[in-house]
Parts: sequence; C-alpha cells; structure tokens
Amino acid sequence: MRVARPLLVLVLAAGCGCGHAAVDEALAPLCGTWRHDDGYSVTEHWWPMPGGLQGRSALADPAGKIVELEDMTLTALRGGLTRYHAEPSGQAPTDFTEVRDPAVVAAPDERVWIWDNPTHDFPRRIVYRLAGDRLTATVSNPDGDPAQRAGKTWEYRRTAACAL
Repeated sequence: MRVARPLLVLVLAAGCGCGHAAVDEALAPLCGTWRHDDGYSVTEHWWPMPGGLQGRSALADPAGKIVELEDMTLTALRGGLTRYHAEPSGQAPTDFTEVRDPAVVAAPDERVWIWDNPTHDFPRRIVYRLAGDRLTATVSNPDGDPAQRAGKTWEYRRTAACAL
C-alpha cells in the first residue's frame, strides 16, 4: 500500500494541473493547428494537457496520403523551462531540453523556444519562432556538417485556434 499512496498523489496532481499554470501560459501561443505546404504538407496540431501541450505532426504527400506521423509533448521542467518529447514514426523517442541561447535573438513581437539534445544524432536542436499566426520550425545540428548546421525549416501558418 506504500506505493499506492504516492501514485495517487501523482495522479491527482496531474489531473488538476497543479503547479503548471506558468508553463501552460508560456506554451499557450503554440496551441492550435499549424500547416506548411510545399507540395508535401505538414500539419502540426497542439492541444492542452496538464503541465503543457500534447501534439501530433502528420506529413502528407502531394496526393494527400499521410506518409509519416510524429507524436510530441511539451512539458514543464524546474526553472520555468520545458522538455520537447518527440516520437517520430519508426524511430526511437527522443527528449530535447529547452535552453537559453544569447546568440538567438527574438525579433520584436516574436517568441522563440530552443530545445537541445547534444547526444542525439540529428537533429540536436529544435527552434520554434512564433510571430502572430506564423510559426517557423527549424531542426539542425549546430556541430554537424554544413547541411546539418543549416538544417531543415518549415514555415507554418495557423489554420485553427486552440481547442480548450
């Protein structure tokens, strides 16, 4: 019975969202549906969960057939930072921890999130830049070859508001 009591406390805390209001507020601008089109389309959908956001990304070919799915979560860490947990289809789950990088400067009216995992092969860094209804997502490896340093960037537009 000693195990059940801590487990019950965790379940109750998760259910009420206790202690996560600041993170929810900080991540709230990402909540909703985002779409990138360049022949292939990528739709990223984020919705609230206790302590952060849960998401799913779908890549569709030009005919509209989904060819790849990725499940994601953004959750609170101590110190006001977040963790980006990615589960790409066919690959091992990976965690990225939010960092502050003084070399990455937000433009006026822009919000920037940077997540790093220096031990991951690729990507090692995920950067989201949000300005109004435009979201730019870049994956890269700052220590890799020139192509990995440049990375891959998607330009999203918001297509639906957050469903609370």
